[in-house]
Amino acid sequence: MHDPMTLIYEVPGLFMLWHVDPEVRGDDDSCGWFTPNLTDEEIKLAKNLVHNPDDNVQHWFGGKQSIYDLERFVYLMFGNLKRLHRPWWRHPRWHIHHWKLTIIPLRDFKRWAFTRCAACGKRMPFGYAPVSGQWNSKGPRWFKSEERKYHHECYGVDGPKETREESA
Repeated sequence: MHDPMTLIYEVPGLFMLWHVDPEVRGDDDSCGWFTPNLTDEEIKLAKNLVHNPDDNVQHWFGGKQSIYDLERFVYLMFGNLKRLHRPWWRHPRWHIHHWKLTIIPLRDFKRWAFTRCAACGKRMPFGYAPVSGQWNSKGPRWFKSEERKYHHECYGVDGPKETREESA
């Protein structure tokens, strides 16, 4: 699983505009940002191309794993062709209902004013990017500390300090 947010546009130091994928298929590209979704007809055509017994290409691919690799390759090629010939207005960057706006100075202020390190309890410096070790963080909130945010030195290589001390 990866981060479902894709950066659309940024004005450095002012704001960032994100596309947040709803993950309806269980993956982080359900909108088709990188690989457009194939229709049922396109999937059927791809399967027919791969599982044609008279195919010269299939002669070189033997065994179930190789057929699976060939099928995956054909799906990727179909998706790539669909992406290359997609009109500009059908790209997921225009899914306005999936947009999220981050105002950078406001985010930095909320993090400086309210967020405390989960290990040492000290506040974050202004403009500091803490470590969390998780994807689904809600970000800085008004009058609340962010959960499981750490200074870089408090997090360390093996995870948060309190977790490393408990396991020792």
